[in-house]
Amino acid sequence: MDLKRPISFEEQLIKLKEHNLIVNDYDSALKILKETNYYRLKGYALQFKGNDEYVSFETIYNLYKFDEEIRNLIREYIEKIEVFYRTQISYGFSISKCTISPYDQHYDSNNFYNKKGYEEVVQNFQRERNYHKDSLIVKHHKDKYDNKMPLWVMVELMSFSNLSKLYNSMYYSEKELIASNVGISKKTLENHLHCLSVLRNKCAHAARLYNTTFYPPAKFNSLFLKSNPEVSNDSLFAYLLVIIKRLPNVNLKTEFIKELLEILKKYLGCIDLKLIGFPSNYAELLTHIK
Repeated sequence: MDLKRPISFEEQLIKLKEHNLIVNDYDSALKILKETNYYRLKGYALQFKGNDEYVSFETIYNLYKFDEEIRNLIREYIEKIEVFYRTQISYGFSISKCTISPYDQHYDSNNFYNKKGYEEVVQNFQRERNYHKDSLIVKHHKDKYDNKMPLWVMVELMSFSNLSKLYNSMYYSEKELIASNVGISKKTLENHLHCLSVLRNKCAHAARLYNTTFYPPAKFNSLFLKSNPEVSNDSLFAYLLVIIKRLPNVNLKTEFIKELLEILKKYLGCIDLKLIGFPSNYAELLTHIK
């Protein structure tokens, strides 16, 4: 079967109108299509598919703008989480395993439980280091230390996804040490790092968060889930809770929640809270989460 024929921006607008989309301002809608991928915008119309009622182009675009603002907020605060956990993971492992000369035990796969996972981390890091080959950090360690780096330097070049895999590859003893320093279990930290790396990648590629199911499901304690049956742990709301839980201090948590609630208030007239997993008592949950 042939692929679909490419169509002009004007034809795209006609096609949208054929799907019960009302276009109140033709020139404005055409300008938006020229700046924003037609296929990307269509994703925000999924909730109206099969609905005989007409929906305005402006409504679809508002959903897109809501998603964009949420992504921007997430990117800002995930960066703070990244910096914090790069520190916790490199410090915890180094203090546990790298205190004997030549202090390079993080290069020995025997110091990792998941050998296959560790080898994948190493392969990924080789690509990441090559990407930064012109940086002074890489050049310095290549010239002086035969291309080896302390772990606290390596993690600064790693993607967050690779950092998550590094933690996942460690022995339980190192995992427990790092997790206990932030007051959670190793299983929860393992899961939350995975969730955050997925979320970060989605935001980095401007992927749609609205009306999306997330994997892996976020891990919360059984008491929280039992007390809040409306919370679906594979929803955007669940992943936002993970951000709040993993932010390193109360001030950052408070700032994030405030900005999140402001965005919700701005778009409350067009978003469907159920499609992002927000329960009816979301404001209370957000402000009381630890």
